[in-house]
Amino acid sequence: MAAVTRRLLCATALTGLLTLAAPADAAEPLEYAVKAAYLVKFPFYVDWPPSAFSAAAAPLNLCVIGDDPFGSLLDDAAAGQQVQGHPLAVRRMKTASRDAGCHIAFLGNDVRADALRGSGALVVTDALATGSGVINFVVKDNRVRFTVDDELAAQNGLAISSKLLNVALSVKPRGATR
Repeated sequence: MAAVTRRLLCATALTGLLTLAAPADAAEPLEYAVKAAYLVKFPFYVDWPPSAFSAAAAPLNLCVIGDDPFGSLLDDAAAGQQVQGHPLAVRRMKTASRDAGCHIAFLGNDVRADALRGSGALVVTDALATGSGVINFVVKDNRVRFTVDDELAAQNGLAISSKLLNVALSVKPRGATR
């Protein structure tokens, strides 16, 4: 029952993020605070294969690759978080690598997703223009939203909950042609 309650609370929190609006002229910190909140909530709605973790209590690594627009916002959002028994660990790196051990990889605008294709990482990008990620952030109607490429998620061995797919701005379904 506790797991159901926890998932319900997470779903409510995730849905609540959709209502956070930033004025068009608002400073970027609000936008990136919302994105940081999304990044620490996404793993509650994604299943990785058991082989993605070296041990039952191994950390779930949330990597920021390339330019880091978050500063301490992401560290603050991730502090004390656990996902299915895995502590959430924020790591920063300059370049993308398939063997970096990233479960979630947020790519700065200067990084392409190609190096992580098939790595098992939930690749998140900051804009559709640069993005070929599983999740791509979009600012629409002054709100931070996201699109999901469920086909790419499948190629990376990930299963994304229908709860997350239902709140996405758009979803490219599994089996869709590129």
